[in-house]
Amino acid sequence: MSRAMQGNDNYLTLLGRSLRALFKRESERRRYANSPYAWLFRPYMGEELVALACQVTPGDEPVLSFAAVVLNQQQIHTSGAWVATLADPQAADKAALRRHQKLYNTETALSPSTDTLRALAEFIGNRPLIGWQLDQQLAALNSAFRAHLGFGLPNAQIDVAKLHQRQLRRLHPLVESPSQFSEALACWQVPAISTNGLLGKATASALLYMRLQRDMT
Repeated sequence: MSRAMQGNDNYLTLLGRSLRALFKRESERRRYANSPYAWLFRPYMGEELVALACQVTPGDEPVLSFAAVVLNQQQIHTSGAWVATLADPQAADKAALRRHQKLYNTETALSPSTDTLRALAEFIGNRPLIGWQLDQQLAALNSAFRAHLGFGLPNAQIDVAKLHQRQLRRLHPLVESPSQFSEALACWQVPAISTNGLLGKATASALLYMRLQRDMT
């Protein structure tokens, strides 16, 4: 198969996936139009975004750690970030839970309950979400939302990995885009910060987004 045909197949696959996600969000928006969650489905009119980073250990009782940090075009509000591990403390694998808290610097362990997911939804609001390879970051989190609230996060989404690749192709059409997060940070000379913790990764995603936005204007 030629590269052109492979490219077309990949494009059609991504298009089909995007359309399915769009139809699902529209169906959920209509279903919750008269609920307390209706405002989450409305278009956001402000200037803030929320950077996300997630890590999951799958299983019958998955352990999900995440960081969510608010930013605008001028600054990143790390002091008000939400950083936590979602896991049932009674049923989750204890070793996995300890590993998450140590590796991803999540001091808080929360039960993945309706109240917890509602509070997280209120923190994120209807602001656009950004992150590196955002579909992967959101998969487990959306599963938790659907299990407890009945819907996935309906927010507009900006995948910083795709933004990086698009901008690099525009400036340097013959250069292959680095595919690793650390390589992308180095490519755009984003300050090196620890990306081991999820707050660090979310913050680095926000910095990369801000750098790309400045370069595009």
